[in-house]
Amino acid sequence: MLKLMKYEFRKMRTVLLILLGGVALLQAAFMVGDKIEDYRVVGVSLTLLTLLAFVVYFYIMAAGFLSYSRELSDKTGYMAFMTPVGPMKLIGSKLLFTALTAIVVTALFAAAAVYDYRTIFSRLEIDPELYEQANLAFRMFTTTAAGTPMSLTQVLLRLLFMLGSVMIGLMLFMCTAYLSITLGSTLLQAKKGFLRGVVTIVLFLALNWLTNRVAGLVSGSGEFDDMAQVMRSLGAQAGIELAIAVAFTGLTAWLLDRKVSL
Repeated sequence: MLKLMKYEFRKMRTVLLILLGGVALLQAAFMVGDKIEDYRVVGVSLTLLTLLAFVVYFYIMAAGFLSYSRELSDKTGYMAFMTPVGPMKLIGSKLLFTALTAIVVTALFAAAAVYDYRTIFSRLEIDPELYEQANLAFRMFTTTAAGTPMSLTQVLLRLLFMLGSVMIGLMLFMCTAYLSITLGSTLLQAKKGFLRGVVTIVLFLALNWLTNRVAGLVSGSGEFDDMAQVMRSLGAQAGIELAIAVAFTGLTAWLLDRKVSL
């Protein structure tokens, strides 16, 4: 699977390195602007960094989906010549590479955001009420259902749990996209181009709506009285999303093995 992930990286590395290089230049511009107290440079660089973050995430997702669709359509890439690689490894390598790339990029942007916004807040006079609201939210997040303060370990576990829930949601999104692409190729193997693309998009929207409905019914909806209820709802939603993601991955692998001619 590592060889397959290296292949995925080689396909994306040029554009990805260019985008990350742009992030580094903008971050350097922010730091220089702060040092020389040119706040116009600070504002422009921070705005562009925020926009570039969306561009990077969009590219990571779109490049993987478009590459997979093109490989199925044109019979190119390692799916055509790196046999006997099982379909589960093919899909697993794509999912794992995208997830790891997203985690690394998130860590980089999070580090930059913490530095940048701490720098900005240190230069501003913040309304005391804003601090009070932030403290209230923090106390709510770090308090148990019994109203007692949580330990540092408990807080970190809660943070990891929430990040894990987000990652599971991301994985389900990717699994839904790969299944939609594979179903489109299965239903329209003799067709290429616009019609297959339209069918794939319709399938993705339908599957995404269905999974959201199922996850919403399981996790419940409405207002929550405390963070414990929020965490239970997130846990239920993450559990059903993980189960659906596994099922979608298995179905995609089965379709690749039995129904799609590579």
